[in-house]
Amino acid sequence: MDIAQRLVLIREAVGLSQKNFAAKIGRSQSTYCEYEKGKNVPERTIADICREFYVNEDWLRTGEGDMFKSKNNTNEELAFQIGKLLKTNDEFTKNLFLEYLKLPPEMKTLFEDFVHNLAKSK
Repeated sequence: MDIAQRLVLIREAVGLSQKNFAAKIGRSQSTYCEYEKGKNVPERTIADICREFYVNEDWLRTGEGDMFKSKNNTNEELAFQIGKLLKTNDEFTKNLFLEYLKLPPEMKTLFEDFVHNLAKSK
């Protein structure tokens, strides 16, 4: 499997069209489409893909290891997700996060129970 095929796998794993995937890394759809067809992928593009989608660079380049970086470190994952959120215009999620942080401990517990129950109902 070559890098072009791995790009398709990443894009499918994150559930995006070529157009939306390309937009997330600051490329046009036509440019990104060429990468999936086997055109040489610039170093900057590889770095952007790995940063934006938390892709394991070794896997992208060689196919060795896991597709995505391990997100076991909660602080690292939180920092990564907050950084992504700050770059968006998603005011609802920003406000939801802020309001959650302002809740007293007993209300946070109720909210956590609600979210866990919501996840179970899927």
